[in-house]
Amino acid sequence: MPDPRWWECPVIIPYMGGKFELSRKLVPMIPEHSRYIEVFLGGGSMFFRKRKAKLNVLNDKHNDLINLYLSVMHYWEIFMHDCESLLKSRTLYDEFKNELKEDIKYVNMPYPLRAAKYFYVIKNAFNVNFHNPISKEAEWNEKMWNCLKTSRDKLADTMIENLDFRELFKKYPTREDDFWYFDPPYVIAGERGDYYVHSLDMDDHDALFEMCKQIDNEGGKFMISYDDHEYVNDKYKDFDILKIPMKYSGQTTGNDYKNELVITNYQPTNTQEQLWKSQ
Repeated sequence: MPDPRWWECPVIIPYMGGKFELSRKLVPMIPEHSRYIEVFLGGGSMFFRKRKAKLNVLNDKHNDLINLYLSVMHYWEIFMHDCESLLKSRTLYDEFKNELKEDIKYVNMPYPLRAAKYFYVIKNAFNVNFHNPISKEAEWNEKMWNCLKTSRDKLADTMIENLDFRELFKKYPTREDDFWYFDPPYVIAGERGDYYVHSLDMDDHDALFEMCKQIDNEGGKFMISYDDHEYVNDKYKDFDILKIPMKYSGQTTGNDYKNELVITNYQPTNTQEQLWKSQ
């Protein structure tokens, strides 16, 4: 069974770099909006914790992640059947990881069996990291899978996209009632190149900054979660920057806090806590 906190934020998978805990602080800072656009969805903690807007657009370039969401949404019974057919096994775990190295195209989604295999790998991976070996302590049982119906219900009537952030921006011209949330691959992790499935290079980070400036110029609201890097602090110095000390999942040093930058083009308040709390 999931952690009791899960019911407040029913994510489908835990995700490296996800905002499960930080979203408790960020959701109350969200301004009123009619259209919610999450550009780098990942585990989707912000979406799953907040109240749904009139229109919700969820995007990620990671194909297997999007295939998982689409399969849960549209092929629930088949996905569940496929999960039930998979026994916990080191052999299967390693075999699926190799299979998943071959990319899936959006036109071939949803593909529920592949989604079940991806879900299996993530849920059984040590530290929920696809690149790690299997964890002997990981949970894999019917009670856990059945909990996902809550996640599926939250995904109803959402638009799921599988685009580069620049292409997404072209498809959704900014409106004044927009709220855009960005949790991009961090600068320092991109420099290392050993963390994300799709990292951003510095040209990408520059393009993201220009996108945020355009949202601001056209009257939309945005929030970005970023790492406390010199580039980020300098680039976004004309916007509101809040630094929140965080301990990240997977840290080996128990008291090693790092600053999470929360950048907005509006003055955040906590007055929306009740309005935006989880349904």
